[in-house]
Amino acid sequence: MGALLMRMGMVTREKVDRVLAEYAAFAHEELSPHEVPASLEAFGVAISAHGDDVDDLEESYAHILERAEALTDGAVAITDVRLRADKEHGEVLEFARNGVVVTQTTDHQSDDYLDHMAIMDFIGHVDPDPGDDPRRFHLVQFVRLMESNFETYFVFATPEQATVLEKELGLAMR
Repeated sequence: MGALLMRMGMVTREKVDRVLAEYAAFAHEELSPHEVPASLEAFGVAISAHGDDVDDLEESYAHILERAEALTDGAVAITDVRLRADKEHGEVLEFARNGVVVTQTTDHQSDDYLDHMAIMDFIGHVDPDPGDDPRRFHLVQFVRLMESNFETYFVFATPEQATVLEKELGLAMR
């Protein structure tokens, strides 16, 4: 996978070497389909939203946005993340994208679990402006096992890179 990501210009040789060194004990093994998205995150080309319970919803959303912002290499600045009560919608997530406030409704079944549908809606606000940078956050659809986690993954890639990742790694992205 590292060689593929290097060929596509998504990671450097140094990044591949660091990841392979970190995962040396099992880097030689073929990945099962449900392990591929987490590997993309390890290489720094994807982010995930935690599927299990979280300690703090607002902090967890802020962390997702912070990691997404970091992948844009400064093209997008996310600030002022907060989760607040809203009379009409119950609870909303607010943040500023390059100084412009974005409001996203959320639907929490519990104070312990993120609203993954809301994340799928707001992650597009972290995409760079289309005229400046063609990379986008693509939702990764993959085989899930009952015993595995239920993270939601987003790959940050150009449309062309996403197509290659789909073809070469057997992922579906939207």
